[in-house]
Amino acid sequence: MEYGFVLPKLISNEKLLQFVKSAESLGFHSIWASDHVVLPIERTNLYPYTDDGSFTASPEDPQLDALILLSFLASHTKKIKMGTSVLIAPYRNPILQAKMLASLDVLTDGRVICGLGVGWWKEEFAALQAPFEDRGIATDEYIQIFKTLWQDDKPQFSGKTYHFSDVAFFPKPIQKPNGIPIWIGGHTKRAIRRTVKYGDAWHPTRLTPAKIKEMKPYLDEQCEIHERNVEEITISLKRTLHFTDIGINTNSKLRSQSALIENTDEIIEDIKKCSEVGIKQLTFDFQTNNLDECIKIMDHLANVNVKLTM
Repeated sequence: MEYGFVLPKLISNEKLLQFVKSAESLGFHSIWASDHVVLPIERTNLYPYTDDGSFTASPEDPQLDALILLSFLASHTKKIKMGTSVLIAPYRNPILQAKMLASLDVLTDGRVICGLGVGWWKEEFAALQAPFEDRGIATDEYIQIFKTLWQDDKPQFSGKTYHFSDVAFFPKPIQKPNGIPIWIGGHTKRAIRRTVKYGDAWHPTRLTPAKIKEMKPYLDEQCEIHERNVEEITISLKRTLHFTDIGINTNSKLRSQSALIENTDEIIEDIKKCSEVGIKQLTFDFQTNNLDECIKIMDHLANVNVKLTM
């Protein structure tokens, strides 16, 4: 099992560097930056990953740009992978996104993972003048644009939302032969279909191992339809992690029923269940933004993983 961590909401560059260097020194697979440009002031009840539909951040919470943040952190690390969880594809020009991601991959010597999603917050789309109603079509087309730019010497594309030809795009990403891995966010069958058609991993959020097991046959079915080897597709699950027996208070604002907020033995059993249903990578976020507490959780998970691999 590989483990990654979503970056806590820290503005201090020193604290962010301490967090990332701790994750790297402990041998973890990846760090992940989330993607919000603006947060609408009016509260929402449509967030798909909490029981009451409320978003887990307030409008005043800091939201650093994901790719600039990862670029800064990458310059201070050597091995840990840099991922977006998830970049909202329709928010930005697709060629510009492909260029930013390829540039970051070159400068990190091939450490980038492009977690990509369609988005959900209509008011944020409106503020960015991004296509909300056509966000699914746009995302599908943008992924195809990324791939032709990253792979082809003479890239071109003609679709419903975008078209171009007669351009050169260099440098290509370091990662070969297909370019930067694309991990498709989302917990729906539509996200699974998008993964099979265009992605390298299915990266759902806030599901349980039991729910992954329930949806796995649909992934297998889609792989058969599209003639893809299911073993080529990584399943990565993103959840909240909190150990209740290491002296860190539990936040009463649970993110969802799938949040992993248990004692150490129960978390070990849950990770075993994840492995049994075919999950290869776990991405965790925190109930706390306190740096020392986040590092303590990572350190404890590293010790837990030693027990799991014995």
